[in-house]
Amino acid sequence: MTHVLHVLSDRSRQAAVPLEEALWLAAEGGADVLQVREKKAPALAVYEMTRSLLSRIRDGGLATSVLVNDRVDVALAAGANGVHLAAKSLPVGAVRDLLAAVQKPLVIGCSVHSLEEALAAEAAGADYVTFGHVFPTASHPGLPPKGVRELARVVEALSIPVVAIGGIDAANVAEVLAAGASGVAVIGAVVESPDPRGAAARIKEAMARCQAPPKVTFPAVRGEMPHAGL
Repeated sequence: MTHVLHVLSDRSRQAAVPLEEALWLAAEGGADVLQVREKKAPALAVYEMTRSLLSRIRDGGLATSVLVNDRVDVALAAGANGVHLAAKSLPVGAVRDLLAAVQKPLVIGCSVHSLEEALAAEAAGADYVTFGHVFPTASHPGLPPKGVRELARVVEALSIPVVAIGGIDAANVAEVLAAGASGVAVIGAVVESPDPRGAAARIKEAMARCQAPPKVTFPAVRGEMPHAGL
């Protein structure tokens, strides 16, 4: 696998089609990873959405992986491929210890916004980090973007994959990948499109044209994400 495309859900965005359907269509369009990111939804809703996506991906014969944002319990219960942690989630080290105790090899991702946070996440045992926001984005109105130069600094300093996030689309993805990122994560560029399948496919096509290889292939040391049994 070369560069990866993550597509995240977000009910605060103006989705043109139902959110789960948008994620499924993104998978059909080539998204490598779907992240169920439902910060205000009850655990049952997140669980059911995750299970449904995993089932559709299995039945469709796709290789797309599914991560759950923040909720380690839901990721484990639903049989997700991994969990993505944010600033207010459980610490990476605590989640790593928990997964070892229950003997579940889930991939652990972590959102970071500085070089210091990225280094700390790697030291704590994260399998990858997302860094951003790289460009201006509706998810962080009024906050200045980190920029591609800072992304390159983070990529250079880490030995685990760095996935860029924030304002990325087919038009600027090559600039991001040229910094050595392992891939990109998007929300609005896909879930707000009336054609999520086509939007994901256009980003993947732009990624395929990029000649710069990722510094580290996603995911890193612990191997490819296992699809948990359903």
